[in-house]
Amino acid sequence: MVEVVLTPTESKKLIAKAVFNRSCVQKALKKGIVAIHPSSSTIYIYEAITGTMPEGLWVCGVVSSKGLCGSNQAVAMIKSRGPGAHNPLEVSKETWFFKNGKLQAPEPLGVILDQMTEADVYIKGSNALDPQGNVGVLFANPAGGGGTIGKVMAAKRQKGFHVILPIGLEKLIPISIKQASRAAKFRKGEAMGIPSGLIPVTGEKIDEIDALKSFGVTATPFAAGGLAGAEGAVSIVLEGDETSVHQVFQMIKTIKGTQLPVLEVPDSQSAYYPTLAIEHS
Repeated sequence: MVEVVLTPTESKKLIAKAVFNRSCVQKALKKGIVAIHPSSSTIYIYEAITGTMPEGLWVCGVVSSKGLCGSNQAVAMIKSRGPGAHNPLEVSKETWFFKNGKLQAPEPLGVILDQMTEADVYIKGSNALDPQGNVGVLFANPAGGGGTIGKVMAAKRQKGFHVILPIGLEKLIPISIKQASRAAKFRKGEAMGIPSGLIPVTGEKIDEIDALKSFGVTATPFAAGGLAGAEGAVSIVLEGDETSVHQVFQMIKTIKGTQLPVLEVPDSQSAYYPTLAIEHS
């Protein structure tokens, strides 16, 4: 038995390793498409594929201390689209698009989804996890039919490609995603940041427990939260055969101290206006 403590960022790195190892991802990287929505939950998957961190925009929507907003790069991107440009299929070009393992030039989301088949993979970081393992994604584009993820879910139903949803236990909420999505609607009222909705999504959820199971150990969370840099952390007991537990413990030691790139969010309250359509992750 071994006990480990993972900060939210360390969890993202652990989960990314498990996602990268999934057979459907490996097959699509060899012959097919892997499409990844940029986020703090997927940046380490990009790193696992390319061996480098992405340049430019790496996260779109952000839950910041001021409220729900977009990163500076996302705000600039959306403003550059001009008024009336709201259809994610036409205007969203931020997706990391890999074909046969090679990073492609940016394409509109609709162009990418049109090429995807049941052998391909779409990976999306998420915002809420309920006790039953259901997942929800925040979106802030009321005119877009559920934002980027709404369009992806519609294409998934039609084409049957794999959807993988990496999400840390820090995002566990005490009610069902269905109930939360009913409450989080676009309606008149005040908000800290950009008013947002929550859309239930379907796919393969991978949290810390799922990730550790894929590495051959049983994982049981026994505490949550912390201080001095461990805010949002999860404490987990690892059990299994001695060799597997030792190997996983050593691997987790290499993850300790993982830090995300510096994130810039707007200082001006004008960047938190609801006219900006942002998808959070």
